[in-house]
Amino acid sequence: MNENVDIIKYANCWEDADLLLASVPSVARGHFLSIASGGDNSFALLLKDPKQLIMVDMNVVQLYLCELKIAAFLNLSYSEMLAFIGVHPSGNRTDVYHQIKKTMSLAAQRYWNSQLQKIEDGIIHAGKFERYFKLFRTKVLPWIHSRKQIETLLEKKSPEAQLRFYHEVWNSWSWRFMFRLFFSKAVMGRFGRTKEYLRQVEVPVAEFIFNQADRHLKSVDAQSNYFLHFIFTGEFKVNLPPYLREENFEAIRENLNCISLIHGTAEEAFIQQPGLDFFNLSNIFEYMDKMQFEKFESAIRPKINTGGVVSYWNLMVDRRFSDLDAKHYQRKIFDLTDNGFFYKRFVSEQV
Repeated sequence: MNENVDIIKYANCWEDADLLLASVPSVARGHFLSIASGGDNSFALLLKDPKQLIMVDMNVVQLYLCELKIAAFLNLSYSEMLAFIGVHPSGNRTDVYHQIKKTMSLAAQRYWNSQLQKIEDGIIHAGKFERYFKLFRTKVLPWIHSRKQIETLLEKKSPEAQLRFYHEVWNSWSWRFMFRLFFSKAVMGRFGRTKEYLRQVEVPVAEFIFNQADRHLKSVDAQSNYFLHFIFTGEFKVNLPPYLREENFEAIRENLNCISLIHGTAEEAFIQQPGLDFFNLSNIFEYMDKMQFEKFESAIRPKINTGGVVSYWNLMVDRRFSDLDAKHYQRKIFDLTDNGFFYKRFVSEQV
């Protein structure tokens, strides 16, 4: 298979949807565009009751994943959906798939008909990035920390106790060595992210990610972080992403009909639009050089309605529209902890 188009890279979105939702402008029945990826954050945007939500991805298989999650929303109860996608145990996911697939495109059905083992294992575990974390969780972490130590790190305790446990138990020489090795540019490029996605990175990858994790694991925020629980245990545990929370289920299901799935680039998706109110661009600028980034900004500028917002994440590459034109883009600041602790910053800019 061609890695760039034929595999699921991300079965989940690894950016904080609560932070993303806080950045959406107050506009009645707005027009939104969102990078699809695993679909999670795009579905969360349906809580803002848009008139139109364009979900776009260059990898058509990511769109097939989104179609399958949409089919689960449309055809299953809340508890059935959680079991089907892999949040809760299930012994009949393949049977459920054959019951709900009729609402999917024929292309998506053909793909998933050939990937029944991924369905049986739970589709939230099906991505290359998720397999990378599983490799860390099952082959590396047990050599460093016991199950009890992992539970202790993540259990509820005071800020002082969290900090003390981190320094006295967790931050051992084996943790520091193995973490830096596993999350090095070479290992991540082979098993986690596509090598092409790391081309623009000029900082020491392992050191950067270690420092981000170091800061977060010392904090009580780690205790309720569903991303961290998933990485260390394979389950979301104490919390769920917004699109999977029970109180949001019906609102998301009712708004699914406003979605358009587009296979292509973000530019191809918005170029035909008269104007959009909100853009969720994930961290696509991580892969662009400065010239490509400036060209993208020039293309998107006339497509953002006045008062519209562009939100995205910087990981290890600095890219901000407001650095190109501080008069046109106003940075928005939020007093929320980013559960995607590995990112350098969340950027939200309003025209």
